[in-house]
Formats: sequence, C-alpha cells, structure tokens
Amino acid sequence: MNVLVLTLSFGSGHVRASQAVAKEILVQEPNANVRVLDALADAHPLFRLGYEWPYWLMLKHAPSLWNRLNSARHERMHESTAPGWAFRLGCRKVFHQIQTFRPDVIVAVEVAACEISAIATQAKITRAPILSVITDYEAEPIWVKQEAAAFTVADDNGRKELIGWGAPAEKIFVTGIPIDASFSIEHDQQATRLRYGITDELPIVLLMGGGMGPTRMDQVARALAESNAPMHVIAISGHDRRAQRRLRNLRLELPSSLRVLGWTEDVPALMQAAQVLATKPGGLTTLEAASVPVPVVLFDPIPGAELINAKRMVDAGAAVMACGARQTAHAILSLLEDAPRRNAMAANADRFARPNARRDIATIALELASSNQLSATEGYRVPRVA
Repeated sequence: MNVLVLTLSFGSGHVRASQAVAKEILVQEPNANVRVLDALADAHPLFRLGYEWPYWLMLKHAPSLWNRLNSARHERMHESTAPGWAFRLGCRKVFHQIQTFRPDVIVAVEVAACEISAIATQAKITRAPILSVITDYEAEPIWVKQEAAAFTVADDNGRKELIGWGAPAEKIFVTGIPIDASFSIEHDQQATRLRYGITDELPIVLLMGGGMGPTRMDQVARALAESNAPMHVIAISGHDRRAQRRLRNLRLELPSSLRVLGWTEDVPALMQAAQVLATKPGGLTTLEAASVPVPVVLFDPIPGAELINAKRMVDAGAAVMACGARQTAHAILSLLEDAPRRNAMAANADRFARPNARRDIATIALELASSNQLSATEGYRVPRVA
C-alpha cells in the first residue's frame, strides 16, 4: 500500500500535521509505504518566487492587502490559488513523483496540495482517491474539488462551510486537527526545568512565534523584561533567524531568565512545564496547547484563518486574545498572578482538544487506499469513522 501525504511548507503547521498523519498511518498499517512530500521544496525556483514570496511580502509589509485578498477568495468563490498551468510547469517534479510512486491514496494537507492532487487526477497521472485535510478552523472554497473522495475538518463550522460551497455532506468528517502523538505523552516537568537550567520554582512562560508571517516575539519579551516580574521566559523562534537575533540581544534581570531556542522537538515537554504559553494562533499550535493543556495568550494573528483559530479558542475559554506587545505581556502577567483562572482555562482547553484526530484521519486514509486497491472501477467507498 502506497500512501502519499502531500503538503506545502507555508509555515511549519502543515508539515507537522502531515508528519503526524504519516506516523499514525504506519502505526495502523506498519507495512504501508508512506511518503511525505513537500511540494514547495521540490518546486522550480521561479514558481516559488512567484507563488510564495508575494504572500510573505504582503504579510510583512501590507497585511491589509492580504486581508482583502483572503476575503475576496471567499466572497468571489475562487477556485484556485494559482492557474493550473503554473502548477504543471512549476511543480513538474511533484507530478513526476506522484506518477512514479503510484499512490493508493493522496492525503492533501494544504489547499494547494489539494489543487495539485486534483490536477494530477484530471491529467490521469493518478487514480488515487484524495483525502483533503484542513488544518485550520476556517476553510475556503478552493478546497472543494469534485476529485476529492473525502474531507476532514476541525469542527462543525468547517463542515457547514464546505457544504455551503458544494461539498457532499457524506464526504465530510469532523475529526479535529491532527497533532503529533508526543503531545499526549506525559513528560517529567521537573526534568524539563532542569534540562534548561531552571533550579528554582519561578514560573515558566513559553513564547512562540509560529511558522507564518512576521511576529513581535522580541517586543513581547522586552515588555516582560521591563516588568521585572520573576519568571523564566523560554522563547522558541523556530526558523526565524531575525527573531532569534533580536531575542538574543535581550536580557532579564536575575532571578528571572530568558532562554532562546531555534527549531526544537522539545515543544511538548516545554508546553507541559509552562504556566502560560504566548503564541500566534496557528491551527496546529492551538490544538497542541489544548492537548497539554496550557493556558494561552494569543497575539499577532494573520488575517483570515489565524483570526478564526483565535476566536474558536477564546470562545472555548481556553485562551485570551491580546493586541500588541504590551497588552500581550500584561495578559501573561495577569495569568501568572491568577492560578484559579489558569486552572479554569486549562480545563476548558482539555475539553476543546481533539486527541483522536490523527487516528481518525489515518483510518479514513487507509480505508480509501484499501477501497482503491480492491476495485478502481467500482468507485470509492466512503469511510465511516466513529
């Protein structure tokens, strides 16, 4: 059984979700041949220049322009993020890999991955059923492709959106957003603290910037430093080297401290050890935090999906939303001083979490692959997940 998990590395969330699903498929079907493919990594440099960079430039220099474009994609029912010919020319290696790998199912974990999969089907490069996995609390009309055999969404709101745009209701499954199994494992909090040189009982504030768009992590950390409140701030800048440089120039007065990390696999343990998490509201990050669970302060959302992610978590009572670095720092300090409120938010986050998402999505993918193997001519049996 060949399973292709196709994504695009717009931020780290889509890649993390893809890897979580791929790992779970191997848990359920150890003999499966599972491949995770990042279409952007294998795209022609000119395609990346024309497809990826305008997005980053808008987010950094003209977020209002991105907001208008995102709204237009919904209001005008856009059917694609780029012309089909641009994908065919810019992602030739990707189409070649689809053809040679001969997948029994394609799991599309990003909207352009869904587009590429549909184009490959139309061009008769593959007959594999497509499972579209939406990793935010907001979908968009582009996801609705007649070539898709099934869709998974974060909640009932996402399901209603897809139905409104013409997706068959029986093909849509409310699974939640898939996160890695490591967030369900209990980590030794004291060992985590010692691993980062923390030997006292001061609270830990975990600061994350997410993988998409500009972030003011350094400004939040500076505001926390100016408060002189006793705490240990651990800032994870990921692949954002500029944010990492700015953070490393900051200092907190003893007994407080600031530890700056780049990319790390230790996020689950750090979330469990933290009293408060401050982050951008990416779909994956919100569910990872809810699964721990840890109270969250959300800041710097990208217009569109991240704003919806934030609203869902705030409405659930699992997070608070802040505007600007100083308000973010104030919200963090308020939570540090209010243990009952933190406990209530953690309990709400636990109810908000969907820990079985990756298992349900993997089950759907494997059922589609089995159906495809049994009979390509009889059509795909729509899977049933409890």
